[in-house]
This record gives sequence, C-alpha cells and structure tokens, in this order.
Amino acid sequence: MSKLVKLLISLVLSVAGLYYAFRKMDMDELWLQLTQVHMSYILLSTVLMIYSVVIRARRWKLILEPIEEIPVRALFSATMIGYFGNSVLPFRMGEILRAYSVGKQFTLSSSSTLGTIILERVLDMLGLIFLIVIFLILSPINEWLGEILYGVIFITLVAFVFVFWLGKTKVKWQPFLLRFRILDNRFGRRLINIVYNLINGITALKNTSHALKITFYTLYLWFIYYVYMLGVVTAIGINLDWIGIGIILITTSLSISIPAAPGYIGTYHAVAVYVLTNIFSVGLTEAQAFAIIVHAVGYIPFVVLGSYYFLRSSIHLSDVKADTLL
Repeated sequence: MSKLVKLLISLVLSVAGLYYAFRKMDMDELWLQLTQVHMSYILLSTVLMIYSVVIRARRWKLILEPIEEIPVRALFSATMIGYFGNSVLPFRMGEILRAYSVGKQFTLSSSSTLGTIILERVLDMLGLIFLIVIFLILSPINEWLGEILYGVIFITLVAFVFVFWLGKTKVKWQPFLLRFRILDNRFGRRLINIVYNLINGITALKNTSHALKITFYTLYLWFIYYVYMLGVVTAIGINLDWIGIGIILITTSLSISIPAAPGYIGTYHAVAVYVLTNIFSVGLTEAQAFAIIVHAVGYIPFVVLGSYYFLRSSIHLSDVKADTLL
C-alpha cells in the first residue's frame, strides 16, 4: 500500500471521527462547558503528562544501558522530539525522528535505537494489559468491547513471546540471512545490517540487570496516565467512578493504534465521545468537552516543548529520510 493511499485512509478516518464526535453539537452549551472547567486540575494533568516523559526517558536509559550509556537529559529531548513528530507528521514519523535524534548525538545506530523504541511499545502494551485485566475483572463490559480487549491481550502476548524468543534464540542473523543469494550484494548487506541492529535493539532486555526497575517504571507510567485522566474528568465535573476512569483510559489509549491524521485527531475524539455517551451515559456536551480537553492536554504541551527541542537539535527532515536506520 503506497504512502499516499495510507495518508488518504488516515485522513478519511480522522474526518469521520470528528464528524461522529461533533455532528450533534450545541456550540453555546459546549463553550459554556469549556469555560467552566477547573483550570487547576488541567494544569495538574499537563504537568503530569510532561513528567511522564521524564519517566519514559529514565526507563529508556535502562533499556539502552546494555548497548550504550546515554544521559537521561538527551533521552528526554529525543522523546519530546518524537512526540512532536507524531503530533505534526504522518505515519508516526516521530518514532523515526526520535531514533535519529539519538543516533545523531551518539555512536548508537538509528536502527538499534528504533529497535529499543519498538521494545518500549511492547512494554507499554504489557502495562496496558495489566490495566485491562484488572478492569475486566472489576467491571461488567459490553460484549464487543470485551472481545476487543481480549484480542489486544492476545496480540500483545504474542508480540512479547516473539521478542522473548528473539532474545533467547541462538540463530546468528547476519550469516543466516547472507545464505540468501538475493541479499548477497551491497544493498542486501546494508539491509541485513539494519535488521541485525533492529533485533539488537528489540532484544536489549536480554542483557539488562534492571528488569525490576523497568517493570516498575512501566506500571508507574500507567499510574501517571490514570491520574492525568482523573484530573481531566474532575476538571470538567463528569460523574465517573474510578473504574469508569480506567475504562476511558484503556479505550482512548487503544484508539491511538487506529490509523489517523497526525496527533490522532478525530479517532481519539470519536472513541472518547462514544465510550462516555454509550457506556457511561454521560451527556453529549460533557463528553465532547472531555474529548477536546483530554486530547489538548496530551497534545499541545508536546507540540510546544517538542518543537523547541526539535529546533534546538538542528535536525533536518531531509537528513532523516536519507540517513535513518543506517
């Protein structure tokens, strides 16, 4: 599938999501709802989202440690650049920017760095599975939503088992791939080197002595996200218990995996509005206000800070396109 087709699909889904979320909108009521928000809770949620990047940087440092020692400050900067890229560029370009930013400053290859980022995403999903299991046990969930959540659990566990197998297998990937004649050339060897570095990054945990700390940081991140969600719910005054907050956190987090415009605009809003109005019987205007604010709190700070770190890094997108993964 070409990039143009993917871009068109993502734009269609985003527009459809925005249409669903705001097709029935009373502008006066929505504006009144937004003006009555308690800004102290919004500020708290914003600070928590920025703080979560500090925790991500610390966890990433532990993951990278078997490969190379990199300061937390540099990893915080790279992660912010990644969020900026995901917020304004298509195809989750931020992950590539993030890997390139680290590769540009240190001797670590961008492909190895990207491998550790993939590993991070697997860890994030394992943390989300932990939440899903808790709330599946504690809350009666619609049958279709339960099926989706069970599917997420299955896919994530398969991904984790695959990563575990990659780390334990004794296969020497470079010699193995060189057996294929089609790869026995300059381009093939370059491709093999990329694959090798990616695997090296994805399996970085096999050599770590910080498994317990990495697990703690992963669960701590989801705790931060839960409190952030609680802050937005409280700011708007939505009557939602702690289980409901967990369900909305899980579903909006899963919505990020749906192809959409940069920043998950549209799809994120649609899921938030649907879950609040159909599962928890929240008023439409309150749900729309929630969708706008919760997305803004997780979007605007990263665009602002991320753009600052991006401009400060002197990274050029043309360089990324030419050099990424080498």
